Amino acid sequence: MLPNVRNDKHMLTVPKADGTFIQADMVKNWDEEKWMQEFKYLSEAQMHYLVLASPEKLGRGVVEMCLRTAQKSGFKVFIGIHYDRAWWRKGSRDRNWLLEQMRIGSRIADSLYAKYHNLYSDSFHGWYFAYEVDNIKFSSRQKFELLADALNLMLAHLREAGHRLPVMISPFMKSSWGRAKTYSDNWAWLFGATELGEGDIFCPQDSVGGGGLKLEQLDHWLDLLKKAVDTKPGIRFWVNTENFDHKYWSSAPLERFIKQMEIAGRYAEKIITFSYSHYYSPNNIDKRFHEAYFHYLRTGSLPAHEPQPPAKINVKRIGAGGRRISWEEPENPEEVFGYELFRNGRKIFSSYEQRRYGGKPHNKQRVFTDRNILRWRPWVEDYEVRSVDYVGNVSKKTKTKLT
Repeated sequence: MLPNVRNDKHMLTVPKADGTFIQADMVKNWDEEKWMQEFKYLSEAQMHYLVLASPEKLGRGVVEMCLRTAQKSGFKVFIGIHYDRAWWRKGSRDRNWLLEQMRIGSRIADSLYAKYHNLYSDSFHGWYFAYEVDNIKFSSRQKFELLADALNLMLAHLREAGHRLPVMISPFMKSSWGRAKTYSDNWAWLFGATELGEGDIFCPQDSVGGGGLKLEQLDHWLDLLKKAVDTKPGIRFWVNTENFDHKYWSSAPLERFIKQMEIAGRYAEKIITFSYSHYYSPNNIDKRFHEAYFHYLRTGSLPAHEPQPPAKINVKRIGAGGRRISWEEPENPEEVFGYELFRNGRKIFSSYEQRRYGGKPHNKQRVFTDRNILRWRPWVEDYEVRSVDYVGNVSKKTKTKLT
């Protein structure tokens, strides 16, 4: 049974996401009923903001539907101004190309503002700078000078045209690409060199879901980025907490997501996420994510229930050095988010619940072919498999041994 939003008065003050990103391609065929359903789920999750990234290529109907239903639901929306995939090849290398994208984006902003702002002034809250800056393409002051010129071109146009709403920027980082201090110093310089100011939002991706940072590195990076923001009065510091796992492009167990938010909450005025709508909403995945998160909001803790282990594991030899491992579902498979397979104590395979939009074709797969076994340890092989639930609780391991 899905949670009842009327219980809001009993909610605790815990680290939580106040908004989510949603990609326009996922919602391009949504009708008003579907949008209203999504905002109902997000309201139950105590959110107030939505970031609609780069909708213009799918037609203005997506923008209008989003803003109309957001206004009915009491949400504030940041609209992606413009995006071109060539950014990843040209963004930091081709000055003329980048400045032209800012001009194109400015014209799109003119059109969006003229068409929708008066109609939906309560929900049309801000602009989202859809180009994701990182610390490898933008690793030097020279690159940040180019970025500053591009931002100033766009910001000046918005100001002069009379639609200078709050602008959100959400860059990411990878620790193997450079030092946190270098990245934060470059951002501090950019804040001083641009028109970014009162009400604008610097909202770095925490990069944990994407694999750029380990959870134990996050505190250090956010600390320095917050100090960079503090050098420019008026800029607000939010954090974009990633609730996915790049290794499998699956949802992150809620336990990890809560730990990320606990760290982000030490520095951020608000937390948003990429993306509750994609990875936790009942519109796109099993409702148990949403139910467990609501339990956390209400009680301050996640459900601590040990899932049942797989009923049986089977191993079949294949050829000269391979084995086909399969396992049977537990008695209550609906509690299971996924499975993890181990050989000699080392995890070699994982399979998790997939999203309806954007998920992999193999949903909670219960078979794996282990090849070239003779290279590793021919005389004995232990296989174990366990269940994982939506929170991150794990079952006991179901075991088998070959000799």
